[in-house]
Amino acid sequence: MNLAKFVFGDPLKTENIASEKLTKTKALAIFSSDILSSVAYATEEILLALGVLFSCAFSLPIAGIIVGLLFVIVASYWQTIEAYPNSGGAFVVAKENLGEFFGLIAGSALLIDYTLTVAVSLSAGSNAIASAFPSLSTYTVSICLGVLLLLVVLNLRGSSESANVLSIPTYFFIGLMLIMIICGAFSSAAPQIVHKKMPEVSSWLAFVVVLRAFASGCSVLTGIDTIASGVTAFRKPQYKNAQITLLFMTIILASMFFGITFLAHKYSIVPTKDETVISQIAKSVFGCGFWYYGVQFATACILFLAANTSFSGFPRLAGILAREKYIPTRFARLGDRLAFSNGIIFLALMATFLILMFGGDLHSLIPLYSLGVFTSFTLSQAGMVKHWIMKRGNGWLVKTAINAFGSLASFITLLIIVDSKFLQGAWIVVALIPVLFCIFKKINRRYAATNTELDLRNGNIGDLLNPTGSSQPKVVVPVSRIHKGTLAALRFAASLSDDVKAVAVNIDQKEIDRLKLTWRSMDFPIPLVLLSSPYRSVVNPFLDFLYEQDERDPEKGKTIVVMPSFVPGKFWQNILHNQTATIFKTALLYRKRRSEQTRVIVEIPYQMKI
Repeated sequence: MNLAKFVFGDPLKTENIASEKLTKTKALAIFSSDILSSVAYATEEILLALGVLFSCAFSLPIAGIIVGLLFVIVASYWQTIEAYPNSGGAFVVAKENLGEFFGLIAGSALLIDYTLTVAVSLSAGSNAIASAFPSLSTYTVSICLGVLLLLVVLNLRGSSESANVLSIPTYFFIGLMLIMIICGAFSSAAPQIVHKKMPEVSSWLAFVVVLRAFASGCSVLTGIDTIASGVTAFRKPQYKNAQITLLFMTIILASMFFGITFLAHKYSIVPTKDETVISQIAKSVFGCGFWYYGVQFATACILFLAANTSFSGFPRLAGILAREKYIPTRFARLGDRLAFSNGIIFLALMATFLILMFGGDLHSLIPLYSLGVFTSFTLSQAGMVKHWIMKRGNGWLVKTAINAFGSLASFITLLIIVDSKFLQGAWIVVALIPVLFCIFKKINRRYAATNTELDLRNGNIGDLLNPTGSSQPKVVVPVSRIHKGTLAALRFAASLSDDVKAVAVNIDQKEIDRLKLTWRSMDFPIPLVLLSSPYRSVVNPFLDFLYEQDERDPEKGKTIVVMPSFVPGKFWQNILHNQTATIFKTALLYRKRRSEQTRVIVEIPYQMKI
């Protein structure tokens, strides 16, 4: 059995793409696992920022404000989905309404956020496992990379098949979290730590601490844009199904996030290095029995699967950017299983780099989080404001007001995040966004220049259509030794012209002597030219000879190069050979003189059977 087919499944025909569309139930699992999983660490980040002194007074109000902000942003994206049913992610909305500059800023921010989502989610999942089984705490990086590999394989098998696998853990997590919240809320058990009266502190200090806690807690909002970016993944009617999924996701998220923060307040939970807040809450509610381990297992699963949201969003956004010629166009191609395979693999590589770089430490990655997504929130909703103003129509004033309020709220939150997290690592994202912007622009200019040069409307068509040179062109065949591939190349060169020369570069006198002896014994009609190379370079002497041949008999045009090569029976066997033909070909293509016109290079491969 073919290993690739066993791992990734049989290829799917293009007409099967409709069967890969997602129902609302599956889409909730695929697109919402990121944002739902954030409840596992968002409350903990708030408590860490507040500290013991402030958590009793400010944790619930901060959670309430974040829930309010959630509904504001969701109301804005509800309209975005309807206005852009063919995927209205932040990049599309910002570029179409605010221009290329803001569109690329939004796209850059989202790509960064998707990559961070994978690293953060996997790190948080490893922490959940380490909380239940402390002996595994030294293997967090290995756990992250192992789960990442599994997610890559699932996504390369196609969105529909990955949804079948990933739906069960998502709904298992939702069910257990709601059970824990209900049991904890109505439990009469005494809290673990008695609340102490908060000492007097300056208003400015309290304000700064609260802002930082709010910025940390806003990590719970990352992932909202994914549904708006993936409307085309839904079954018809696409935008309505996407809106319904967004609504259910919001209600579930708000209930779980505020409920967990309430339980942390009720049981006076204090974050520790060795145990997560969710773990402490589960112990307080259920004890250390079956239900506790069920919560930890479900939390680890949803955190690992949260990375899957990025594997849905990142490749789709990369595909849009590729179609717009801002990144290599190969990212727009669907793979054998109708998935954006190149985007999936690239995201996995970037996430691997982050996990190794930060050692799977969640609290080191969190400061980089949220900034990118709120940048995209702000620009997307600002773009929608202009969209409604230009389009108008029924209820446009109300729609404009909703998106304007959403944009303003997102922008204020963005400023708070930048101010609170800049020195803790957010500066990396702030610096990286313009770097990506410049890369996108450079790639786009390169594609534009290529299209301009290849465009038939730019003239010189006659020069390309009319035959040039002589019917007896000059032909050069580079040789190193005589083998079956060399004979095939010499035979083809002789069929092209009578003006053929074989050329060998002398870097090993014994090999040259052996070549001369063989040449004489086979009585070739083609002359053999030997080039000296005092510095043992193969390429430079050959190029110098080639340029000399170009100047000879200019009416015959540029010298044609016929390149002999052999192809090993197995791909890995290429490392055993010098790849001389590849070196020559690369030099001919990229080390040509400025004035040199297009040269014909013909490679004659000999396919080996072993």
